[in-house]
Amino acid sequence: MEELNNITVSEERLKDCRDVIEPDLQDLIRDTIAAGFTAEEVLIAISELVAEDFAAVVKMPSVH
Repeated sequence: MEELNNITVSEERLKDCRDVIEPDLQDLIRDTIAAGFTAEEVLIAISELVAEDFAAVVKMPSVH
């Protein structure tokens, strides 16, 4: 298994990225809640999907 030692992300670029992502994320959360899911279900599902994608990017196994 590979060990993740360090990820360097520019604080400024991270803030800019969050600014771009946040409106769509809020829309996704609202739309999914409107479809009948709870806020908790939506946030857990999003968290799991992000964890899977993050594991793939850093080439580490994911834990669900």
